[in-house]
Amino acid sequence: MSTPRVQRRTTLLAALGVLAVLAVVLLFGWRSSDSAPTAAREHPAEATATAAATPPPTAPGLSVALGLTAAATRPRPSLPEGGLARTTAEDYRRRARYPRSSYPLVTVEDDPIVRERIVHPVSSRGPHGEEPSLTVYPALVGFESPDPAVVHAFLTLGDEKIEARSMRATLVTDRFETVGELEYRDDGSGGDATADDHIYTAVFVPGAEAAGRPATSYMVRVVATVGVDEERIAVTSFLYSFPDAQLTGAYRDTLVDGSLQVQAEVAVTAAGRFHLEATLYDAAGQQALAWAQTALELSEGRHWMTLPFYGLILRERGVDGPYLVRNVALSTASTMPNGKNRLADRVYATGAYAASSFTDAPYNNPELLDAADRVERDSADLGGLEAGG
Repeated sequence: MSTPRVQRRTTLLAALGVLAVLAVVLLFGWRSSDSAPTAAREHPAEATATAAATPPPTAPGLSVALGLTAAATRPRPSLPEGGLARTTAEDYRRRARYPRSSYPLVTVEDDPIVRERIVHPVSSRGPHGEEPSLTVYPALVGFESPDPAVVHAFLTLGDEKIEARSMRATLVTDRFETVGELEYRDDGSGGDATADDHIYTAVFVPGAEAAGRPATSYMVRVVATVGVDEERIAVTSFLYSFPDAQLTGAYRDTLVDGSLQVQAEVAVTAAGRFHLEATLYDAAGQQALAWAQTALELSEGRHWMTLPFYGLILRERGVDGPYLVRNVALSTASTMPNGKNRLADRVYATGAYAASSFTDAPYNNPELLDAADRVERDSADLGGLEAGG
């Protein structure tokens, strides 16, 4: 009767057999594909000299087919200290110290709420990489009704912005519906901040295409004309939301089972699923400490949503309160894409808790601890095969 250990070894041996076949295919494919392009790129005389100096490959035997010779002649890939399996298991156990609803932040750059809202401009040159270059971007990653969506574009020659003969865009939704055309302007009106600064601006307010949905994603295909008929094309995007809940601005906090709970009140206008996340900083708002999230199905009306900042995080950081709830993000998560509210910043200061008042017990997430154990067990079995056991 086979044991689980024997079954795992049988599975691993079968996998090694498949890898051996792949090694043969890759060995011959690599040799045939690697030599021809190299010779084609070299000068003819240099290619001839290289070919003459390179000894012809020997016929591969069984050891080559299994990758044994290749392993002996090529440098082995470097693994993290302690081995890949051990490193992976240690990472699982580190993450298991905290619940999935809360984890520590080390730097401000770790703040996921801020990171997800960074605007990334997109630039494009001519078909052969020639200037001028067109750069396009939205003023924000997402907009919320009733505010208009604002998008910008500019042309550069070297480091200098230049005038465009025309600047226009086509809007397409995430359902591939063409909404219409946008005209960019640089005259200091219609949403444009400064006239003649060569930063062009267009403003858009969604219409019927966004009706009945918490959010719609828009793609903006911008075409800039320079000279007589030379064009530059670049694409950007943004999210426009009609969320079904709003933060009321009311907050409260308490210490429960050694952890900090911050509650935020929301006003729901249509029943659905809602997601709330926030980041906690020191009192000055300079040192990022922790992130927490929660999600609930809520009916119409006013409700409290609880953000559970796990106590071990605050105890390990050694920072006493009061703490600043620096960023709060509410989303309508009933459908995709989620409808995202405007980011609420520096909204609430908690009580003056001592860091030592929080729990010193790890959460011990059972799923992650089990995953760590399985990685180490499977690694031990593979190590036994490599040792001939």
